Amino acid sequence: MAMAKETENLELPEATARAGVLGVLEGKTHAAYYLLEQSGQVVAQLMITLEWSDWRAADIWWIQSVYVRPECRRQGHFRALYAHVREECRRAGACGLRLYADAGNDRAHAAYEGLGMSSHYKVFEDMFTDY
Repeated sequence: MAMAKETENLELPEATARAGVLGVLEGKTHAAYYLLEQSGQVVAQLMITLEWSDWRAADIWWIQSVYVRPECRRQGHFRALYAHVREECRRAGACGLRLYADAGNDRAHAAYEGLGMSSHYKVFEDMFTDY
């Protein structure tokens, strides 16, 4: 919930956010969390969802829900987590990684570009909720 507030200035209903996280943890959706721990504390996280590419006959791994604790930023934690996920993606036979970031989140854009990612698409949406 802190991530939604910080990155998109959204107040999520707690019950909805909890149900969304539990859906992943209970295997009700094609998603998985990756966590980076330090001294028994989670310092960074991301979630992977899958998109089938009919052009490539392989999955594209979508990175979502990226969060690094504020006091742990600029220490290479996301870079390490990304490197691990990237290798897992390659080993799984996926054809690549994608993510989206809020259009105004310049810090995130710079971080992703620093990892060698590039922006090729513009994401459009038609959301049915206010958050």
